[in-house]
Amino acid sequence: MPLEPLHYRMIGQDDYAVEIRIDATGDYRIENGDYTSHAPRRGCLDETQRARLQRLTSALGAPDERPAPTDTSGFIVELSIGEGATQRRYRVWEGALAEDPELEALVRALEVL
Repeated sequence: MPLEPLHYRMIGQDDYAVEIRIDATGDYRIENGDYTSHAPRRGCLDETQRARLQRLTSALGAPDERPAPTDTSGFIVELSIGEGATQRRYRVWEGALAEDPELEALVRALEVL
């Protein structure tokens, strides 16, 4: 079973950002930086990583948006899974991730790629 394409982006303070794109074959590209630039990393998920991401994405609830409370700083997670009419999109303030354990588990799995 092919992996659903996945696009993950975390935007933070001081120009910090992480962007991960994974295609249906498991090839990925990770770009991250802050006030400095870092060369993108590329790779391909192994079978264990593919299976884990498939399990975590299938466990997610309905797409959701949880903005940061007023006058709060922090990171915003943007995630899209799939493509076209079946694409699911999530946009969540990192402080609210604990309210959605399935989404938090997926975000943490992506952070260790």
